[in-house]
Amino acid sequence: MKTASFLGSLLFASLAALPARAALSELNVADGTIESPDGRFVGRDFTVVNGFKLELLHVTNTATEGQWVALAWDNKHRLVVPSYTGAGRIARLTIPKAGSKDDVKVEVINSTTEVPIGASEGILYAFNSLYYNANRSGSAGTYRMRDLNGDDKFDEAKIIRFRQGDGSDHGTHTLQLTPDGKMISVISGNATRMSDHNRSRVPEIWGEDNLVMRMDLSPPGFHRAPEAHVLQFNEDGSDFELWSIGMRNPVSHAYSKDGEMFIYDADEEPNMGFTVGYRPTDIIHAISGSDAGWRAGSKVHPYHQFDFWAPIGVVGSGSPVGSGFGTGTKFPARYQDAFYIADWSFGNLWATFLTPQGSSYKATAMPFVSGKPFAVSGIISNPEDGSLLVMTTGTQLYRVTYVGNEVTTPTTPDTRYAALRDQRHKLEAFHGKKENAAVNAAWPFLGDEDRAIRYSARTALEWQDVGQWRERALAETDPRKAIAALASLARVSGRDEYHTPPGAPGPDKALQSRILASLDRIDWDTLVYQDRLDLLRTYELAMIRLGRPSDADTQRIIARFDKRLPAQHQEMNRELAEILVYLQAPSAATKVMALLRSAPDNPYYGVQEWINPQQRQRQDRGEVTGPNLGIPQIALAKQDAEIFYAQLLRTLTAGWTPELRKEYMTYFTTAPASYSGTTNGLSIIRTDAIAMIPAAEKAPLQSLIDQPMPAGRGRAGGGGGRAGARSEEHTSELQSH
Repeated sequence: MKTASFLGSLLFASLAALPARAALSELNVADGTIESPDGRFVGRDFTVVNGFKLELLHVTNTATEGQWVALAWDNKHRLVVPSYTGAGRIARLTIPKAGSKDDVKVEVINSTTEVPIGASEGILYAFNSLYYNANRSGSAGTYRMRDLNGDDKFDEAKIIRFRQGDGSDHGTHTLQLTPDGKMISVISGNATRMSDHNRSRVPEIWGEDNLVMRMDLSPPGFHRAPEAHVLQFNEDGSDFELWSIGMRNPVSHAYSKDGEMFIYDADEEPNMGFTVGYRPTDIIHAISGSDAGWRAGSKVHPYHQFDFWAPIGVVGSGSPVGSGFGTGTKFPARYQDAFYIADWSFGNLWATFLTPQGSSYKATAMPFVSGKPFAVSGIISNPEDGSLLVMTTGTQLYRVTYVGNEVTTPTTPDTRYAALRDQRHKLEAFHGKKENAAVNAAWPFLGDEDRAIRYSARTALEWQDVGQWRERALAETDPRKAIAALASLARVSGRDEYHTPPGAPGPDKALQSRILASLDRIDWDTLVYQDRLDLLRTYELAMIRLGRPSDADTQRIIARFDKRLPAQHQEMNRELAEILVYLQAPSAATKVMALLRSAPDNPYYGVQEWINPQQRQRQDRGEVTGPNLGIPQIALAKQDAEIFYAQLLRTLTAGWTPELRKEYMTYFTTAPASYSGTTNGLSIIRTDAIAMIPAAEKAPLQSLIDQPMPAGRGRAGGGGGRAGARSEEHTSELQSH
């Protein structure tokens, strides 16, 4: 999501002529043009799930009321909304119940320009106070407002915590009361630097965790781990706890009836078309201590890597904004329990249905309300009349009510998997703490069939004194437990190059050799497919966190895995290729070029789900607006694989023949221009690759080196801009990898 598109580009001059209230009538699942009774409002291509009614309640006067994104109920069930534009405005709305003929009553209750409310995307009434987030550069942070004299207005505003950010809409977002009612959770995007916190549930050992050096596709020095994150704080802000990290720009989060946190995270729209730097919008079950694995640049971690917590559902390209559950609505059961997510760009309000899978969930999204224009910015349920309130373009407030015949009795939490969730919560109780019982409590669950339980057990282990469990990890004979324990041992025993404190001792090479020896003892042939992937990833972590292995260890790893490449599946090929390239295996150039040459046309894990069919159809008809829609929105497996192997090969110095060098350089002049995306990614790869060619070997390739690449959508054509010459320091860094 970009600032330019958010609460700006999708506003239309005609909106000022909208009536204060216009019934849109009940719509079936069909497109149509809807007019208000007086003919002043025309909404095109509205689609509402059958049995539901859409109603326009209010259009803001932007001059006096501003534009609204964040929505919250106060203690008298009035809707409190800060202005996104301008500063100091807070509006309070009395919403008429469904069926009433009354208009929305709007009061502007605070207009003190000294209060930096502008660009607020989060607001919450709790503890007899109004909490809100401001994102203007220089005043960004979380504020607390109170009514000290009982006049029903806020006359005190104090900052709880400043937030260092860039003033964009990748700053600090929504606020929610935690299920126990004791804390407030706040979610921040990747332009918000991690603020000081008293405690953490996430082991504070995060890193980029890329074996082969990534490419910076954003401006130099842009964001690095932990990226977007969730913090929890108490009433007065004296206690901050880090809950979860590793997202891009999740504008909102919400809690289910089960007390679990869910997030709708943004994609990396600038990298559309350059697939190694792109991950679609997705649904995250934000469990305690989790790292969702998003990293800026070309090394977005794939879902199968077990040291990260994978999303539970993929939605597609879009611009996530508000979200919330249907709790309190008078909807049929599945819609009461749905997680509603708002997509600004495509004009969609999605209903996401969560199906328990062990101690976690699987998410499936379907369009609930769509329209043109229908740029959803915020949503909130209204238990007073059982409706769902929807804010669009920051100016239009809608109401969705159910008018069908299904039963709307309030649902109760799903208890079918409560025992598994309870087990995960018991392990989560050790997160952020050192307790004598933790190692023995967590160890049996390192090999559990439930991935969330395994993840929580490993997180609990990483919080304990490594001296308690180092030898146990090295001696573990159960393959799955051993893999998990050795991965954790590697993680806690070193840091990646971006997060090693100045003056810190170098990696313990003796420990690395012991970890690798323990991994060598695990019988490949007895492992199921995911365990094999996890084993490969643990080898990678041992090298990422503890450095390049000894010559003897290197040769032994090459001998073990060289014979397994190529493999049958793409995920396996990628992990094997990355290890062999990093270790400069003599066969790597031949084998990885063969993988690039024969990249499959068939989709692999999740790629076919990167865009929803309904979204694609509307885009093809030219009926949606939003950023970067001229770029292909679905990654073909062939393109994705080619780019992945091409960026690996840019760091390889061993095993090249003149013929392979020529083929590799030719690839950049023949690959479709669309492969570069908006980042001009292929040009960056080629520039790095050329820098690694020894001077004596460049002469036969000079004509290819001088040949311009096909002009794409990149920020700079050919090899110009950031894809131009790299510094000696950069070349040295490449060679060190």
